[in-house]
Amino acid sequence: MSIAIAADDPVQGNRALVKRVVDFARDHHFQPGDRFPAERALAEKLGVSRNALREALATLESLRVVEARPNSGVYLRRTASESSFEAIVLLAGLGSEPTAVEVRETIEVRAPLERQAIALACARRNDADLAALKAILHDTRTVLATGGNIADCDQAFHLALADASHNSVLARMLNAFYCLTLPRRRTFFADPARGAASDRGHRKIVAAIEKRDVAQATSLMDRHLGNAQVYWKEALEGGRGGGGGAGR
Repeated sequence: MSIAIAADDPVQGNRALVKRVVDFARDHHFQPGDRFPAERALAEKLGVSRNALREALATLESLRVVEARPNSGVYLRRTASESSFEAIVLLAGLGSEPTAVEVRETIEVRAPLERQAIALACARRNDADLAALKAILHDTRTVLATGGNIADCDQAFHLALADASHNSVLARMLNAFYCLTLPRRRTFFADPARGAASDRGHRKIVAAIEKRDVAQATSLMDRHLGNAQVYWKEALEGGRGGGGGAGR
């Protein structure tokens, strides 16, 4: 029996099917170079139309997760070396958790980008940038006052900070990292005490940027990222990501 996936929302339907194809490969322990079942057989296994499956496979091919070989079939690529970073972000957004190695390596890449964003923000920020950052700090305090989860405020803050660098490429790169870790950060900030600690760190960072104090702002961001590394290390080792630090 065929399953209609979000018939009135083809984009969401395709995203859902992309995840199911990836889950199929993982559940069947596919290795790089392994061939997927023929289109008709795979569509039947997933309970979807062949047209819908083709769209999902085309998405995965554009992200270099799979390779379509003429007159041969569809094969899984070596995702660590051949797929795009966008593939990791997309799959995380679909609920597919990044691996421990991907998380660890993501933190290593993100840290110098954050430092660069801070340095540029100190040099280039304008009154509108400061107003945007302070508005987010106000929203954060409002959420904390009701015991809410500040994950969305946290993401907005880091995006506004990246925007203050006035480097659109840098901002887009950092946005991808924030999207990748948002589900985990929602869990982390379920504890209001962690949100309050993060808010204190954010306020100090904004004050340093306002003074254009690159050394102080960079030092504060290093501390912020250090707390994140502790959290992720504990989370990946099976802990609950404790501590009062500002986990990102």
